[in-house]
Amino acid sequence: MKRICVITTSRADYGYLYWIMKDIESSDKLELQIAYPCTHQCQEEIWNTFTNHNNHAVLGDMNGIYDIGQFLNRCLEVYDILKPDMILVLGDRFETLVAATAALLLNIKIAHAHGGETTTGSFDDNIRNAITMMADYHFTAHGKYTKRVKEMLMGSPAWNQHLHLDYDEYWTDKYKVYTIGSPGLDWLHRAKLLSKHELQQYVNIDLNQPFIVACLHPVTKELEHTKHCIVSFLTAIAGTDEQIILIQPNCDPENKKIKESIRYLKTGFDIKNDKRLCVVGNLDHIVYLSLLQYAEFMVGNSSSGIIESALFNLPSVSVGNRQAGRIRGSNVFDCPCETEAILTAIDRAREWNATVGKCESPYGKGDSSEKIVKILEELLC
Repeated sequence: MKRICVITTSRADYGYLYWIMKDIESSDKLELQIAYPCTHQCQEEIWNTFTNHNNHAVLGDMNGIYDIGQFLNRCLEVYDILKPDMILVLGDRFETLVAATAALLLNIKIAHAHGGETTTGSFDDNIRNAITMMADYHFTAHGKYTKRVKEMLMGSPAWNQHLHLDYDEYWTDKYKVYTIGSPGLDWLHRAKLLSKHELQQYVNIDLNQPFIVACLHPVTKELEHTKHCIVSFLTAIAGTDEQIILIQPNCDPENKKIKESIRYLKTGFDIKNDKRLCVVGNLDHIVYLSLLQYAEFMVGNSSSGIIESALFNLPSVSVGNRQAGRIRGSNVFDCPCETEAILTAIDRAREWNATVGKCESPYGKGDSSEKIVKILEELLC
């Protein structure tokens, strides 16, 4: 049995990693280990779902970038105790970079999912690409991302021709890069989404009336504009007629400014009726996806507005530059983080919903986790 330690840093990556962990747990060739910070929003669910608690490890606090030092030390300690044959990480969080760095220093193999992507408005690009350069195995969500990973690992085809290397043959032998789609979509085929009646306990708005799902994270390469952006964003959504489910931001720098502005919104910002607004800090992934199936549209800068939204044929307004460069479906409407621009994009999203209403997902069909685990079994066992 080869030991694979899956690192989940927050609810943001847990939904994408869940079915991978379930399939590793079910494998007769692989042994699942799980490591997560004690600040993980889903740690109780992880504990109750994956019951071999001897293979769980807590990585200490991770409230922000100033916790990176102790987080690295704890990763080194945990790997020394669990002795994994490989760690598996996903995406572009700074916590994920720390976990990958610890594995690299201890000569532990690294598998990385969702590499090769571009989000030009944040430092996620730099982090994601750094993890790609550390990793031994790569699972990408789209063929264009596979090509980008190969070029990062080997350099451009033109340069390799100069070195008299066969680009395709060489990278196939030396580097393991697989296009498997997004594992976050597996929920739609492997879990039953909740009804409006079942969802009602999680929110204090009437789900039988139209509502939108909104979330704004810090744009880490434009932090000087955070205050202006959150005011523009909140003013725009307050100007809509629909009810609002507003999700708190992640722990990137300047998230406190966004949270403070949201608290101000709750206590009297230009909202027509406080019963229209529901602010949530933590939702189970199945609850979140279930809300998306009933929402009128999404608005904000979360990656789910690009990836998951397409499978629900849900129009999504992508605000600002955080997700700039990511491949998207015809349901996504981009706009700058200015109030009038957001409201105009919302009108376009409503029109698309009324006239088109369907799109094709660029990120696969919801069978990625099974593919990943099968590949790992073949590579490691």
